[in-house]
Amino acid sequence: MWKLAIHERVPWFFLRSFLMDPRLQQAAESGNIDELYVLIDENPYILDNFDVVPFVNTPLHVAAAFGKKQFAMEMLNLKPSFARELNTSGYSPLHLAVEHDRRGFVSEMLWLDHSFARVKGRNGITPFLSLVLRGKADLVAECLLTSPECIEDVNVNCQNALHLAVMNDRFEVLQVLTGWIQRMSQRNADSIESRVLNKGDFVGNTALHLAAYKNDHQAVKLLLECRSVQRNKVNCAGSTFLDILRNQRQRAVSQGQRAAGGELRSQGQNASDLEQVVLQTGCKEAATVPKSKARSEFLKSPITFVTSCSTSMRRLRSTSDEARGVFLIVCALIITATYQTALQPPGGIHQSGDANAGSVVMKQAFFILLWVSNTVGFCCAVFYTFCLIPLDSIFSTWFFWIGASLCISYALAMAVISPNFLVFLSATVAFFLLFALFILLDIFIYRWRNHQTVASKPRLSWFWKD
Repeated sequence: MWKLAIHERVPWFFLRSFLMDPRLQQAAESGNIDELYVLIDENPYILDNFDVVPFVNTPLHVAAAFGKKQFAMEMLNLKPSFARELNTSGYSPLHLAVEHDRRGFVSEMLWLDHSFARVKGRNGITPFLSLVLRGKADLVAECLLTSPECIEDVNVNCQNALHLAVMNDRFEVLQVLTGWIQRMSQRNADSIESRVLNKGDFVGNTALHLAAYKNDHQAVKLLLECRSVQRNKVNCAGSTFLDILRNQRQRAVSQGQRAAGGELRSQGQNASDLEQVVLQTGCKEAATVPKSKARSEFLKSPITFVTSCSTSMRRLRSTSDEARGVFLIVCALIITATYQTALQPPGGIHQSGDANAGSVVMKQAFFILLWVSNTVGFCCAVFYTFCLIPLDSIFSTWFFWIGASLCISYALAMAVISPNFLVFLSATVAFFLLFALFILLDIFIYRWRNHQTVASKPRLSWFWKD
């Protein structure tokens, strides 16, 4: 009620000229907690006054600038909201600590509350991005450990940490960032890796484009080593990384011919050598990159069988976790039952000493029916299990190899007990290939388009999940 009354009574021009009590500022600069409580005893509302003003320099800002950790901890205990308050220059307390190189203070605050690293200040710069700008590789690594989500933070120009590291020649920080990105293991790590590495700014430039513009060969080589980097992404100027690299090389060569010394010629030669290397990695010019179909064109196109299957699989993946768990249990039971049938067929098998030793006792017509129904059930159960497992997790890779081994052993088991080994082995493998062909074709199409195209494109793969 008191704060509301103050806000209603105090005129705007007074709020704009609000100044901190000099004694409170001195206490914050010296880190004197006893003096703080003396002032609170004199005026219990002395800290509440700061909440009235939307942008103000709080005692926590002062303590952060001077690196007074104990005073800051006490202030956070009393007024946690100060940690996210911006002063009139657009900086939070942690921004000021980074700016004044208070390493111990910054580290303490990062471990105290991981969200402090993501407070957006002036120009959308967070304390994490500010650490990147200043080349504080150790603190950048510590920030990533405490707040992994900050790797996706961008400023008002849609530039992330990779952009800023390349633009400001922070190669050591760039090494930390790319090393972290490629080691991420949290949920959706693959999609996060792709988004961060291929993030475009307002003019569509990725970190790789910027490295080419700056002729930073170290950064170029480092980024090209990242498996998820889209080498042929086109920026808003219609240029790929290779186009930019060639333009920069030609510019360096022409400048070198006019220059008195040979340094620029050497730079042009180095750029030419790098160009030959990147050509071997699949980099292309914008003119040779296939253009993606517009979304409107895709939606107007007729529904094909592949599109229908893809849509069905995406809907299957969008089911709730409870329903998915039930489906996985059912699929596991079906796999167990069908595989057990291959090991112990109904009626048993002929014993040793018989001319048909090892083959099924039942008639061939009945065995064909059993083989067809059992194999279809086994294939579908394995296939749906693979579809239901989240592909963003490592379990999908494990299941792929485990499922492939299980399918091979099933095919051999059914062929051994069949009346004709080669015929039934070939038929069983053909069943598996039909399923595997569809999966591999879909993966290939998605990966190829993701690597070759640049602009936003229709997501045909039913492996995609936002």
